Amino acid sequence: MHIRILYLLLLGATSVTTHVSPTPAVLDDGHDLNQVPAFNVTNFGASAMVLSNRNFYKFDVTFYHEANPVHCEAMGTTINHQLTSIPQTWCPTAPGGGDSGYGGNGTGNNNRQSNITTMGPSVSFKWTVQPDGSAALLIVRRINDRVADTAVYKITPDCIPMMGDDIFRHQVYEGPENFSVPAYRSSESG
Repeated sequence: MHIRILYLLLLGATSVTTHVSPTPAVLDDGHDLNQVPAFNVTNFGASAMVLSNRNFYKFDVTFYHEANPVHCEAMGTTINHQLTSIPQTWCPTAPGGGDSGYGGNGTGNNNRQSNITTMGPSVSFKWTVQPDGSAALLIVRRINDRVADTAVYKITPDCIPMMGDDIFRHQVYEGPENFSVPAYRSSESG
């Protein structure tokens, strides 16, 4: 629940992609909120596929003290060749980049969460298309059952234009491939 509240707070901020000094806060549901070092996203790409009803999202994310990036990707379905919202999707975080037993697009057997205390933090993301034509990329790094780091990257409509003509028309992410996103740690009090 506190991830959803944090997501809505960050999404409503005028600019969540600028760095500000750490500001502790307490959410009205009893959760503490503190800024942590930014998440570094690299190789970001999103596109609806030409002559297909599929779209894809992919990127690597590196956290403040970890040398190895976590690779995240998902495929979605579209009927109008536009990028569509993607539900929470787990990214593989097993040591050595192998499959940890969770990952994929939240469906089937790939949506199993392993024991977080033995595997380390779990990572997930969500892509949400907004009514104004913009989008938001939510990245969550769950430390344990009570603590999570969350970052939201807002994408303006001009960064996800429609490209091509006629049957080749499809939506593509044209924004920066590499970016840093301010992150916030939320934890349950008490």
